[in-house]
Amino acid sequence: MIRKLLGKAREVVRARLGERSAGGTSSTGNDSSADEPIAVPNCFVTFTDHDSSVAIHSGQTLLHAVIRGAIPLPHECGGLASCGECRVAKVEGEVSDRREIETSILKIMGKPLDGRLACQTLVFGEVTVTVADPE
Repeated sequence: MIRKLLGKAREVVRARLGERSAGGTSSTGNDSSADEPIAVPNCFVTFTDHDSSVAIHSGQTLLHAVIRGAIPLPHECGGLASCGECRVAKVEGEVSDRREIETSILKIMGKPLDGRLACQTLVFGEVTVTVADPE
């Protein structure tokens, strides 16, 4: 049953992402986005162990930066906080507080609680990320 719900949630997320990338029109049928200025990304995420930096918009997830920067990090559930695979070892900077679901998923998956889930971490400014656990 849980797999059915997750599958349905993935379909909804993919459909919404498809609408955005297809440049969907407004409910009135007029595409007013052509008249609006294009927003410039205002947050920067630096991946210390990949010597890479990515610019994203405020309020987007760390997972968005990971994908945009082509950083190798599994994220099997598509950002739904159900797999725990997008855990990063260390995050410093202007990010959202940890939510209860993030802690619960990390505990269930047996992952260390000192990191963060990239899909649940919102970025609001300059952020430095270490993806892999130090060995």
